[in-house]
Amino acid sequence: MDLLPSYEKVRASTQDYFDYDKKQHGTDHPATADLAHPHLLIRTIDPDRYRKRYPDSYPTPIRSKYSVRCDHFRSACKSTTYHCVNNPRFEDQLSILRVNKMIHAEAAELLYGSYTFDFDTHVEAIVPFLSDLTPFARSCIKSVRLVKRALAYEKEFDRCEWSNALRYLTSSSTGVSLRKLELGVVAGRPGANGWDRVAVYNKNDMKLLSGLEGYEWMQYLLEFRGLQQLEVQPVIEHCPPGGTSMALAGYIRFSASVEIGFREYLREQLLGA
Repeated sequence: MDLLPSYEKVRASTQDYFDYDKKQHGTDHPATADLAHPHLLIRTIDPDRYRKRYPDSYPTPIRSKYSVRCDHFRSACKSTTYHCVNNPRFEDQLSILRVNKMIHAEAAELLYGSYTFDFDTHVEAIVPFLSDLTPFARSCIKSVRLVKRALAYEKEFDRCEWSNALRYLTSSSTGVSLRKLELGVVAGRPGANGWDRVAVYNKNDMKLLSGLEGYEWMQYLLEFRGLQQLEVQPVIEHCPPGGTSMALAGYIRFSASVEIGFREYLREQLLGA
């Protein structure tokens, strides 16, 4: 029940994908665990490993399955599911949730409210994971982390996955009521000089950008209600110089503005700050 499906043992490698949560802010150095604010890392299982674990002859797993783009060019779809990759070793104690309703309510509130549920760029796992929880368990989740993939390389299915996830998180019918959102944005920084000569957008520019084609993803963020804490961080990657295309130049300018104009815009819209 509830989180237990996430802890079912799965032979999947945590190296099947790159996690942006493993990078220190503004560097390529690995991040250290934040014990004061623990995260549960919910990730999509590599579809090929999922297929080996659950061939057609096996019973359907208790977790919801969904399709992802999985080959090198992300052109083919395969079924898979999610799992928690940093098991905090309390799965054997989750059975206490079944004792009675009172204990379930007290334990679930402590369990789900104490962790940030971290999906990184695996936004396609958000809806299946939350849908597998009971309504009460969903209501106890107060903190989520997700990362917006690089805008310069975004495809239509990336936009669909983002909109589906954000609509679920912000819909009153799902019972999700977040108090904290940790948002990472993959930001491209070119060459040795990086953003030194790049003109950045301010918060007023961001308001205009949010209505333009290619920036619709920002509108879904504005649907959050009741947030008390908002963290916005650029997740920096090297990228080609902006002179190669107008689209790349626009991406670099937006990237340079994540920590200033974009953060200020979201904080003003969502926190009134």
